[in-house]
Amino acid sequence: MGHLTLYRAWRPARFADVVGQAHVTRTLRNALRAGRIGHAYLFCGPRGTGKTSVAKILARAVNCEAPEEGEPCGRCPACASIASGQA
Repeated sequence: MGHLTLYRAWRPARFADVVGQAHVTRTLRNALRAGRIGHAYLFCGPRGTGKTSVAKILARAVNCEAPEEGEPCGRCPACASIASGQA
């Protein structure tokens, strides 16, 4: 078994799990619920602010077969493949 860094081991899986970025997660969830996703999003900011985590959650939510209130279900094949890094 290889070494797994903490930020990969404890990466949030849902928008609700993201800490300190409520304004970002609320905006993205509202867009997902309304079905009005932009054609591109730019995640920027200092290191450790959750850019990659939020981008991965957004990718799962956009491709999810059964989203729940703007959150990815985590059970469908699309969510599983993105979460495992296979997609």
